Amino acid sequence: MRVVIMGCGRTGSTLASRLDGDGDEVAIIDLDEAMRRRLPAGFHGRFVTGSGVTPAVLEAAGIAEAEAFVALTASDGANIVAARSAREVYRVPRVIARTYDPVRAPVYSELGIAAIGVVQTTVNRVVHVLRHVTLEPHQTFGNGDTMLVRSAIPDYLAGRRAAEFAVPGEIAVVELTRSGHSRIPDASSVLAAGDELSFIVAAGSLGRLRSFLDGRWS
Repeated sequence: MRVVIMGCGRTGSTLASRLDGDGDEVAIIDLDEAMRRRLPAGFHGRFVTGSGVTPAVLEAAGIAEAEAFVALTASDGANIVAARSAREVYRVPRVIARTYDPVRAPVYSELGIAAIGVVQTTVNRVVHVLRHVTLEPHQTFGNGDTMLVRSAIPDYLAGRRAAEFAVPGEIAVVELTRSGHSRIPDASSVLAAGDELSFIVAAGSLGRLRSFLDGRWS
């Protein structure tokens, strides 16, 4: 996984080291060049000096090719600005931002950003969010009876057909994004690593869809 982390403090540097050790491609951004010293000597990733709210700095860190972005600075404002940019401008599939103000969490969710509260901010928690499928509705209809949900397709589901997710009256597959291009899948559409799918899901069937994305069809 290609991950860009903003903030090389205690949590950011530990997360970068953990992901780097797992074999992920990591770039970490910090305003202070001296923060590079927090990274271990064997760190294989990149350190980019600058502000993560600046497009040029994000691009130097490889945001255009990133599969995940994590904002872990001490500023809620900087975190949300950078996270929104990652999500809305660069279309990064998984975006996580730390917030010190729990009131902001619902706003993050509405923007498709996973909010990690300061009490929850541990490396294990962030890694869990990065590694596991999360389903956040992008839009709800009626009284919340049905919703539009988007999800990246885990690599282990590559080769399966998009139609396998469809359940009459519960789950409909309505869109597939691959390499930045969107189309409506048909019965023969085969999934590839890196694909994203959009679903219309009955509220009571989110658990079933999550099971499918976890590779469980029973």
